[in-house]
Amino acid sequence: MEDANSRLKTMDADIKYSRVISLLDSEEISLGYLQYKKPKKLNLNFFPPRNEINIIDGTYIWIYHLKEKQVEKYKTGNDKDSPQGMDIFALGYEYTTEKVRANYNITLLDDIATEEEALYHIELIPKNTFDSEYDRILLWVREGLWLPVQYQMFESDGEIINTIELFNIQINPDIPDEIFVLDLPEDVEILEPFK
Repeated sequence: MEDANSRLKTMDADIKYSRVISLLDSEEISLGYLQYKKPKKLNLNFFPPRNEINIIDGTYIWIYHLKEKQVEKYKTGNDKDSPQGMDIFALGYEYTTEKVRANYNITLLDDIATEEEALYHIELIPKNTFDSEYDRILLWVREGLWLPVQYQMFESDGEIINTIELFNIQINPDIPDEIFVLDLPEDVEILEPFK
């Protein structure tokens, strides 16, 4: 995984995100695509009905709600003032193995082989010294790619489950830096919730 991470410079993929809240018996599913570039740049677009553009430009996180004509703006690097879940992508794509070991207890749960692919199912439990918004994280790492293709994050003792699945993954395509600049119309309101 460390070798694959070091070779990775850019990536694009289709994404399926789901959030299940068992207490409310609700599930939200969002489809979209993402483009990623090291270090710490992400363009994540969700199609309607969510209709949202998320940009991490290395300095700020921008969450653009197109229908509402509003953008939430957060400074990166300050975990308690960042929106929920926006930093999970760094796990497996930005983190070194050493950093993961320092922050999590790691268990290989299973290796799953099909005719198409082999996956390694890994559990991460945050150590007491690491402040995580998640109680438990599951990763599915594809053999050959050696990067996560699915994440499952558990909050509130498993009452809330967030799942991210990546499809049609392209490694190291040419992605210009302009993709990570949010070009807003003049009538869009910018909100800074933690300022």
